[in-house]
Amino acid sequence: HTMRRTTCLGANLRRKLSTAVELPGHAEVVVVGGGIIGTSVAYHLAKRGCESVLLLESHRLTAGTTWHAAGLMVTFGSLSSTSTAMRKYTKRLYSEILPQETGLDTGFKPCGFLELASKPNEAFNRSATSEKDRLEEFRRVAAFNRFCGVDVQELSPRDVEDLFPLCRVDDVLAAFYVPTDGRVNPVDATAALAKASRTRGVDIREGVRVERILCEDVQGGAGRRRVAGVQAQGGQVIQADKVVNCAGMWARELGKTSQVVVPNQACEHYYLLTDRIEEVNADWPVVEDPENFAYIRP
Repeated sequence: HTMRRTTCLGANLRRKLSTAVELPGHAEVVVVGGGIIGTSVAYHLAKRGCESVLLLESHRLTAGTTWHAAGLMVTFGSLSSTSTAMRKYTKRLYSEILPQETGLDTGFKPCGFLELASKPNEAFNRSATSEKDRLEEFRRVAAFNRFCGVDVQELSPRDVEDLFPLCRVDDVLAAFYVPTDGRVNPVDATAALAKASRTRGVDIREGVRVERILCEDVQGGAGRRRVAGVQAQGGQVIQADKVVNCAGMWARELGKTSQVVVPNQACEHYYLLTDRIEEVNADWPVVEDPENFAYIRP
């Protein structure tokens, strides 16, 4: 009964929000989805000079999966210069650019990030040929990240204990530490992106569900098709030159409406929220232990 009531409330909210103001008939770009990705896409399109951006969110901003994201802001971990540059820019976006542009706090906290290189856990990793495989991998990553300008420090298990006293380190070979990495509040970061987007002219509509992406044949295109717009709930059509699918875990279903395959599959996972633990300091770094498929965010 609770689920049915929540669904009805959500449907009523969408109807009220979507009928309050008439939707535009055309936009240069329609962004579908009002989470952290959709608002970021809208913000950066507007910042690059796109003057007609319409963002449609079926419920409320962050109501999909953004609101319960961990919000980790990590520059360590990639062997791609493009990915590393994007990580560095994103940290500056959350820590400096958005607060300056909007006056809103994104919740960025540079508490530090620890990546553990642990001995192979036979319950999870049966393919490791050496207990130092993970260590060698992370040393390679750390060297590349330093080349890209990321301050990565290799620490001993004792150093890990000093930074995170409750961390078990008997199976830890070493750790890789970035002092200025940390975490953000996903909801606050999305709110800042939305405000900065609106300031640049982005039209954000909540409570508008996109039912399908519309396409049309390209003349002389030998069967090729191109996007023509979207159809919102109630059958209203919004013409668009481009549509950006930022529907998160629903992106696959939305893509199907235009015969586009989105290789996106939602996977079940678990996370544990504890009560306040007196021995835990909220300023301790985020710890990630890929060998044991776990991370801890104090």
